[in-house]
Amino acid sequence: MKLIRKFIRFMNPSIDKKVQADIDRRSLNSIHVISLICLLFEVVMLIIFLSTHIGHMDHNAVISLVCVSYCIVLCGFSSFLSLRMLRKKDLPHDRFFLFKIFFFTAFTVWAIFVDYRHYCRGDQMLTFYAVNLVMICFIIFRPWIGCLLISASFAGLFIPLYLYNGAADLEVLNLALLALASIASNAIRCHVQIRVSTNRMQLLEANKALQTASRRDGLTGLQNRLALDADAFRMKGRNTTAYMIDINYFKELNDRYGHIAGDTILRDVSETLPHMFPGGYYYRYGGDEFLVLTHKPPEKNYGSDTYDFTQEKYGVKVSLSIGNAQGNPENAEDLFDLISRADKALYITKSRTHSAEFGGHDRRKAEPQPSV
Repeated sequence: MKLIRKFIRFMNPSIDKKVQADIDRRSLNSIHVISLICLLFEVVMLIIFLSTHIGHMDHNAVISLVCVSYCIVLCGFSSFLSLRMLRKKDLPHDRFFLFKIFFFTAFTVWAIFVDYRHYCRGDQMLTFYAVNLVMICFIIFRPWIGCLLISASFAGLFIPLYLYNGAADLEVLNLALLALASIASNAIRCHVQIRVSTNRMQLLEANKALQTASRRDGLTGLQNRLALDADAFRMKGRNTTAYMIDINYFKELNDRYGHIAGDTILRDVSETLPHMFPGGYYYRYGGDEFLVLTHKPPEKNYGSDTYDFTQEKYGVKVSLSIGNAQGNPENAEDLFDLISRADKALYITKSRTHSAEFGGHDRRKAEPQPSV
C-alpha cells in the first residue's frame, strides 16, 4: 500500500500556487521561443519549397505545401498568444493549461500526419520524434497528464501505421520503449522543476523579507532613510508637505529614566504620528528625529508646531517640536531640499521651546525625578 501511495503522489504531486505559477510562466516562455524558432525554420523551408516547385506542383507537392503552411500558421498563432499571456502579471493556470494541451495536440497531430506520409513513401520518420523530444525537454506537464498525452500521441502514430500495413516496417518494441522513456522523462523533469521553482520562490521570499527588514527601523517599525531614498518617486510632481519632528530633551529623558524608558518613548512617538498626520509616510530619520511626508496641506494635518503627551507606564512628560515645509519635488534632490527646509523650520521651533521663556534646560533639571 505504501508503494501505491508513493506512486500516486509521484504521479500527482502537490504543487504550491506560487510554484505552479512559476512553472507555468517558464513553460509559456519555452512555448514562445519554440514557436518563433519553428516559425522561422518553416518560413525558410516554404521559400525553398516554392522556389523548387514553381510550375510543376503535383498532388504530393500540394499536400506538402499545406503541411508547411499549417505549421507556419500554428507557430505564428502560438507565438502571438504566448506573448500576450506572458505580458500578463497574473497568469491564469486553467487558461494556460488549456493552451498547453492545444499546443501539444496541434503539433503532435501535424507530426503524425507528416511522418505517416514519410512512412508510406518508405522514408525515415523524424518529425514525430523531434516534436516528442521538444515537448519533453521544454513543456512541463504533471506526470499523470504527461503519461496520458504521451501515450495517446504514440498510439496516434502507431494506429495509422498498423492500419496501413500492420506496421511491418516499424520496430514496435523500440517505439514502446521510447514512449515509456518519454513518460518517465516528463515525470522526472516535472519533479525537478518543482524543486527548482520551490527553491527559487523561497529565495525570492527571503530576499524580499531581507529587503523589507533593511528598510525598517528595528525599534519603532517605521521606515528608515534607506526606504526614503526608494520612496522618492512617490512624491514626484505632487504637492508635498514634509514634517520634521524632534523629541525635546530626549537625552535628558534617557539619562534620568533609563534607555528602556527612552525606547518606550520612541515607540510611543512612532505610534502617535499616524494620528497626528493621517495618510502620510512615516520615517525614523535618526536618533530622536522623525520625518513625515504627506500630500495634505498643513491646515488639514496637525497644525501646531508642538505636541505634548504623557508616557503612561513611566509617567514621563514628553514634548515634541515640529517644523514643516511645502513643495512640489520633481526628483530626489528636490525632496531632500524640502526635508532640509523642514529641518530648518524645526530648529526655529526648538529655539523657541528651548528658550529661557519656556524654562529651557534649567526647567527640566529642576523638575523632581519620579521613582521608576
